Amino acid sequence: MAITGAQGGGWGVAGEVPDQVLASCLYDSAGWLRGWERIGIERRTRQVYVHSGDQVLPLYETTDSPFWHGYELQCGLVGRFGNPIVFAGSPYSMYGKRGAIAGPLVEGAYATAMSWIRDGSAELLVVPNLTSAGVDSWLDVVGPPVGTVHLERTYSIDVDGSFQDHMYRLSPKIRRDVERRLRRGEERGLRVRMLAGADAHHLVPEAFPLTVDTSDKNEWPALFDEDALHGMLDVPGALLVAAQVGTRLVGVFFGFRRGDEVTFMCGGVDYRSLHEYSTYIHLMYRSTEWAYDNGMTRIEWGRDNYRFKERHGLDATELWAMVYSPVARPELATAINGMHATLHAYIEAA
Repeated sequence: MAITGAQGGGWGVAGEVPDQVLASCLYDSAGWLRGWERIGIERRTRQVYVHSGDQVLPLYETTDSPFWHGYELQCGLVGRFGNPIVFAGSPYSMYGKRGAIAGPLVEGAYATAMSWIRDGSAELLVVPNLTSAGVDSWLDVVGPPVGTVHLERTYSIDVDGSFQDHMYRLSPKIRRDVERRLRRGEERGLRVRMLAGADAHHLVPEAFPLTVDTSDKNEWPALFDEDALHGMLDVPGALLVAAQVGTRLVGVFFGFRRGDEVTFMCGGVDYRSLHEYSTYIHLMYRSTEWAYDNGMTRIEWGRDNYRFKERHGLDATELWAMVYSPVARPELATAINGMHATLHAYIEAA
């Protein structure tokens, strides 16, 4: 049943994804939102969809989000945000760009979250993965939060011209190194295949340990389980990029095609294969070549490997998290400032 904004503010709340959704990125799309409902890696006690016109913002009350827990571990803040936490958009939407947001949508999300906090056990609303324009939208409607955190730096590239044009936009040193690594890996038997999601489920048992190894390398909890990976392959437009030597899987990217954009959300590599096969280079550049060959206009590459992505010509966008409380929390503001400092330093130095 839909619930209309109490002050007639042009927003409503629905228990299901509305039929019409105008998506600003993959993570706002109806296909993703419906797919994420079925993926239980985040333990949610309730969820709704705040809508204004055909724009939608999901609201999740979550008792465990491995992705957010990773940030808490990294910053020494485990438990400081209470349990459950209300999120306006899942922390897992870290590779999208939620930019400027319609005022009624912000009003509805904030009002609903504060109602949940007032009547339940959650203490805070966290709004993750905002661009600077998204931050301004929240400030304009509901004012300043307890604190704002430089949460991530995400990378993308516009697909323009041909793949050869793309290669020649790299510095000569980087281009020669990439070409050498691609040639050497293929001579040693590495092959990269792009599989539709429906055709890739059989590779999940091999892919899962690779994603766990990536989390372990970054000293984070495992961000996915096998059920979550299967669930992502069922999302409309899902793809799996598989790097194999013979029948051995040595690297994967999970991707999602939406119109003429493709987003690569997660992946993993067998780190023992990096020196011999340059696995990550193969995954990245064969995925880029596929995007050029298949009419894509944009690739969203996501977080981490910051210096590598910059050297390889990807464009950066800063992402922010805002933390709201219905009451003043000076002690929490201090902790959030520390979280900001820790993550910002990591992003700048990593």
